[in-house]
Amino acid sequence: MKSSLLVSLGFTFLAALAFDSCKQEQNFPVVPVISFKEFKKFSDGSATCTINFTDGDGDIGLEQTDVNAPFNIGSKYHYNLYLVYYYQDASGIWQPFDNDPTTPKMDTLMYPYRIQNLTQDGQKKSLQGEISVRLESPYSPPPSLIPGAFKFKIVLIDRALHISNEVDTGPITQ
Repeated sequence: MKSSLLVSLGFTFLAALAFDSCKQEQNFPVVPVISFKEFKKFSDGSATCTINFTDGDGDIGLEQTDVNAPFNIGSKYHYNLYLVYYYQDASGIWQPFDNDPTTPKMDTLMYPYRIQNLTQDGQKKSLQGEISVRLESPYSPPPSLIPGAFKFKIVLIDRALHISNEVDTGPITQ
């Protein structure tokens, strides 16, 4: 009786070990890596932008209580996902849009987001997934100001302040 119980437990342990080894943690760099997935417009004038991401140390996202330096209001790390607006000028060159051309400093049109903490308790360190953000209407200057195509350049910042690669959406028509 004891030997069949030990064999049964041993078999269960080996099966669990084999199953767990099939789900080994993938090794990703600790600096987030992003790729553009899609930009989807809706009839109400809003849109969603979706990116894929990987992060080797699993520190994507912030808690609502993360408001002390370096995540304090006014810091570039208060937000952890940035979409920066670019338009194609008459000569075909992509330019950042200046919200206030009357000032000497460039005031680039950008959409900052604060992505919530994606790391769950007990989760293996590396993360892989999608992040979608909603852009409310209007998310672009009117066609009378910027005729033609525009795009967003996107970066993601993790809690260790690693800044991802920069990707863009590709041209989007008005």
